[in-house]
Amino acid sequence: MKGDEELATLKNHRHPKTLLYIRTMTKIRDNKGGRPKLADYQKRTKLVRIMFCENDFIYVQSKATKAGLSVSEYCHQAVMGNNIRETISPELAKQIRDLSGIANNVNQIAHQMHIDGFDAVKDQCLHIIAAISSIINQVKPMRHDS
Repeated sequence: MKGDEELATLKNHRHPKTLLYIRTMTKIRDNKGGRPKLADYQKRTKLVRIMFCENDFIYVQSKATKAGLSVSEYCHQAVMGNNIRETISPELAKQIRDLSGIANNVNQIAHQMHIDGFDAVKDQCLHIIAAISSIINQVKPMRHDS
């Protein structure tokens, strides 16, 4: 009897991957996928309309684009008092990765210095200092304080 109910469910089920899962595990599972539903207190149910003049709207739109948000989400975040920052540019992200790699090199050099002494790693230290200075000089013009 139980097998007949499962078979009837299998015939009515539409998704082939879930069908395979049901057949192999003999367990009925309804997997809709996607994001879980928000609790009632987290849902945004109230609508507020805002009117901007053309210049103000262009300004808000450009700030939202720089932050990687929609205009609606940007306004929501601003009204809620959140600190909204621009997204990191690809160039700045590359510089951060370079600094991370240099930090790894510094750790390796520190380890080597403990073993061989400072004179053995002096040239490497000077090279790293020059590389860090170069990156800092490249990052300074990219800073955007809002």
